[in-house]
Amino acid sequence: MAAAEGARSLFCRMIDVGKGVVESMKLIAFWMWLETQGFQEIITKLFSCDNEFLALVSGEAEAVVSSLQSQHSSKTPISSVLMRVTATLAKRFLSPSVIFADKEKALKGIVDVFMQVCCVAFEDILKEKGIEVPKGVESLEKFWQVSSAEQTAAVTSIESKLNPFAEEWNPTVERVSEEDRCLFLTFSNGYPLTETQILKFFNEKYGPSCVERVYVHWPDPRSGRKEPPLFGKVVFKAFYIPVVILNGKKEAKFWVDKRPLWCKRFDPKKKIGKKN
Repeated sequence: MAAAEGARSLFCRMIDVGKGVVESMKLIAFWMWLETQGFQEIITKLFSCDNEFLALVSGEAEAVVSSLQSQHSSKTPISSVLMRVTATLAKRFLSPSVIFADKEKALKGIVDVFMQVCCVAFEDILKEKGIEVPKGVESLEKFWQVSSAEQTAAVTSIESKLNPFAEEWNPTVERVSEEDRCLFLTFSNGYPLTETQILKFFNEKYGPSCVERVYVHWPDPRSGRKEPPLFGKVVFKAFYIPVVILNGKKEAKFWVDKRPLWCKRFDPKKKIGKKN
């Protein structure tokens, strides 16, 4: 998918799912600017993700842009937790504190992409939506500022609600059903993992205290057969984590202490520990 065509397709998709037109342009400008900083093919990767994952990455982008707009004159660095989900799309990704070391320069670069690329590439789409692209630098800068006040005011809400890593997990903040917050786990025969190993792995990879509990099904010792466990379940404190782990796929595979671990959505119709 060509870069320009991919950006146009993603722009249309974001509008179709209810994202504001100008807000969508700002986010795509941000992602296109990220590509100039070494984040390869983020537009293409985002286009292949499902809407739920796209919403998570969009939330992080909004938080970063809002932070740049409200704090670019400050010496306070951009928090690394603001792009934890976005970073999963890259094989190698510099810390936000490095990418946005000069926040004023970063914001200028994003605004330049918005005015010089997005406003040109999306002009026909905007006209279809009844939006006329202004001419001249000053007018385009004002066009960028549409909804900026609301964006900046919402930055705290975005960081704490849309980004699950913005602060330590608080189980009282969110009460989504357990089925939506868990993953079914399977092990390779003869190479099981313990609850402690699984807990440590996910907490280290996706944020401290993100796991609510882990269950590993150990065969009944009364059967007289010493069989290792083959499956289990992990329950997270927020529904975002399974979305991030699967990244639009049906199953994800990890190596934990040199042992394979498969994760997929939990099917409540299949009761753990019981055979049909």
